[in-house]
Amino acid sequence: MNHLETLPAWRSTAIVMTYDNSDGWYDHVLGPVQTESQTSLDSLTGAGQCGSQLAQVPKTSSGQPEQGRCGLGPRLPFLVISPYAKSNYVDSTVIDQSSVLKFIEHNWGLPALGNGAADTEAGSILSLLRFGPAANTPLLLDPQTGQPVSRS
Repeated sequence: MNHLETLPAWRSTAIVMTYDNSDGWYDHVLGPVQTESQTSLDSLTGAGQCGSQLAQVPKTSSGQPEQGRCGLGPRLPFLVISPYAKSNYVDSTVIDQSSVLKFIEHNWGLPALGNGAADTEAGSILSLLRFGPAANTPLLLDPQTGQPVSRS
């Protein structure tokens, strides 16, 4: 990170970190069920407990129900590091890992994947960013301690 922040390209960079190294067992809150499914393959909420409205099941590009995608699952850490990231900001917007793809599509004017892909309904990460001339200055960290390095 320190090296990236010293490069000229840093002024147009965003690093997105999201991971699930514990199967979500560190969290006590289940994400909202935004998409329904009526298949016994769902294990998030239990068979038959992921809604009863076929209209809420995502559709493929041929209009067929895309079963087996009940809700978002456990919440995951999501961190954006950028000169344009809002400082000391925690957002409550519902996003998921496909929100990264949605941001790429938005940023480069690309169409959504379609065919029932999750990026179509994903939340946006734009609320985590603040664009304008007053971008954040780089924050360099001591590689040994992780503490900020003072700039003199």
